[in-house]
Formats: sequence, structure tokens, C-alpha cells
Amino acid sequence: MSVSQDDTRIIYKSKDSREEFFVFGNPDQVLKWRKDKTIPIADVVQTFDVFEIVNGGNEGIAGRSSKQRLENAFGTSNTMEVIEQILQHGTIHKSHKGHEKSPDKNHRTMLNETRGKGVSTANNSAGVHN
Repeated sequence: MSVSQDDTRIIYKSKDSREEFFVFGNPDQVLKWRKDKTIPIADVVQTFDVFEIVNGGNEGIAGRSSKQRLENAFGTSNTMEVIEQILQHGTIHKSHKGHEKSPDKNHRTMLNETRGKGVSTANNSAGVHN
């Protein structure tokens, strides 16, 4: 299953360090799963990979966690056990890269109106547009 840039992260922050681990999942299913563990994990997460921010902070590059890093942080390198810990104790963060969809069909026009005058660089139409 592919992971899009508008997916939800379930983030687990280690109490002993600044490390953050996360999985991509369906927020509604996470909340249901926390109350009913009979829901299959496959219905909750989008991929069976555990990620972490490689160079720190929310702005860093996300990469898959190594087995050793999982062992150090969770006491196990078993991916399913780690995913369950993240789902149970993590916080849900919706990430929206790009424009959110709006029910207003004129939303795109409203966004463009705030940009101000445009400047053309084409050979036949140089200048400022009104």
C-alpha cells in the first residue's frame, strides 16, 4: 500500500530520549483498535514499517528504523510488537502537505486573489498584470 503525503502519523515519543518513532495509519481505526484489540492491525496501519526522523525534529527526513534502534527503544525488534506499542501509546498527528480540500468550489479562486499582481516573464508579454 502506498503512503501519500496527506496521511496520518501515529507518533511515539520515547520518555528516555528525544527519539520519535511513528507509523502511518487511519486515525479512526486507531481509536477503535485501542478499545477493541480484535480489529486486525492491517485495518489500522497503512504499512508494516516503523519510521523515525533521521536527523531530528519534525522537519527532518523520515526513514525506516533499524532493528537495533527498535530493540534499544522498545526492548524488542519484533515489528508487530513495536507497532502495537506505538498504536497504543502514540499520539495521532494528521499531516496535510499542500492545500486542504474545501467544500467551497470558489476556494481556489479565493486563494489566488490573495497573491497580488503577477509578473510575466514571457518574451511577448513582459510586465505586471492587473
